[in-house]
Amino acid sequence: MTRIALLTQLPSLVDQCSALADGIGIALSVAAPGTGGWQDAALVLLGEDVTQPPRGITAPTVLIAADDASSAARTSVDAYAAAARLGADQVAILPAAAEWLVQRMIAAVEPPVAAATTVGIIPGCGGAGATVLAAALAVEAQRTGLRTVLVDGDPLGGGIDLVLGAEAAAGLRWPALAASKGSLRPSMLVETLPRVDDLAFLSWDRTDALDPTAQVLDSVLGAAQQAFEFVVVDLPRHASGPAVRACHHVQVVIPARVRAAVGAARVASRIRSTHHTVGAVVRQDDRASLPAQQVADAVGLPLTAQLQTDRGLSARVDRGESLPVRRSSLAATASRLIDAWFPDR
Repeated sequence: MTRIALLTQLPSLVDQCSALADGIGIALSVAAPGTGGWQDAALVLLGEDVTQPPRGITAPTVLIAADDASSAARTSVDAYAAAARLGADQVAILPAAAEWLVQRMIAAVEPPVAAATTVGIIPGCGGAGATVLAAALAVEAQRTGLRTVLVDGDPLGGGIDLVLGAEAAAGLRWPALAASKGSLRPSMLVETLPRVDDLAFLSWDRTDALDPTAQVLDSVLGAAQQAFEFVVVDLPRHASGPAVRACHHVQVVIPARVRAAVGAARVASRIRSTHHTVGAVVRQDDRASLPAQQVADAVGLPLTAQLQTDRGLSARVDRGESLPVRRSSLAATASRLIDAWFPDR
C-alpha cells in the first residue's frame, strides 16, 4: 500500500501529522531519524529534529516544523535553513500549512491526472428539465463505457437520486460532506459514493443539512475530476462563479416558450460573465413551440442541441423508475452531446 513516512522523535509533530493523515485515510509510518523505514514511501516528511540527511531517498521530501508563537520569524528562518542543509524539497510549518500538507499527501499517494471533462447543466427557468438532462447524460455516458459521476449541485432540488430511481441506494451523500473541511482523496469518492447500474452519484437527501462551503464544493469537484473520466453537475440557476468555472462546458436548458426565453436570457447573461463556453439546449414540447434556433438567438447563446419532450417521462420519474436509455429523444440528445465532447470515443 502506498504510504508516507515521517522521520521524527518530536511528539508534537507526530500528533499533528498523524491527525492530518488520519483525516484523509492515509497510512503514516513514524520512525526515529536514522533508523530507516522510508525506502518504499511515496513521500518522506522530515521533522525539524532531523540533523543528518537520510541517504538514498528518492521520494520527495518535506521538512516539517512547528510554529513557535513566541518567535514565528525565527522558526521560519530556521526551518528553511534546515531544509537547505538536509536537501528537503519543500517546507511546511504547522499548523498554518496544515491544509497545504494535506493536499501534498493526497498528491503523493494519488498522483494528479488531467482533469475529467466536466459539464454543468443549468435550467433557464423553473421546470426546464435540466436535472433530467443531466441524469440522462450521466446514464448514457456510463452505459457507453465512460467512468462517470453525477453531482447534484442544487441543495433545493429535492435530490437527483429520485430522478435515477435510486433513493434507497447506499452510499455517501452531501450531508456527510457539507460540514467537513473539504479535503478529499479521489479514491474516497470512488469507494463510497452510491451507484446505480455502476453510475456513481452524489445527491442531497431529505434532511435540512447545511449547504457546502465554497471550499468543500471545490474539493469535491476537484476530487471527482481526478477519480472519473466524465463529471456531470446539475447546477441551479443561481450557481456561483466557482462552481460554474469548474466546468469545461456549460449548457442552459430552455423550453421553447416566450416567457422561458425571457427568463433564460437573464440566466445566460449572468453565466456568460463567469464562463466562456456556454450553449443552449432547447426543449420543444409540441408543435406550438418556438423554433429552437430562434429561442437560442433570443437568449444570446449558440444552439448546442434541441430536445423533444418524451411523453410519459415525468410519470416515469415520479414512479421512481430509471430513465429510458434507448429509443428516446432524451437518450438520443444525450448521446449526441457526449459524442461532441468526446470525439475520439
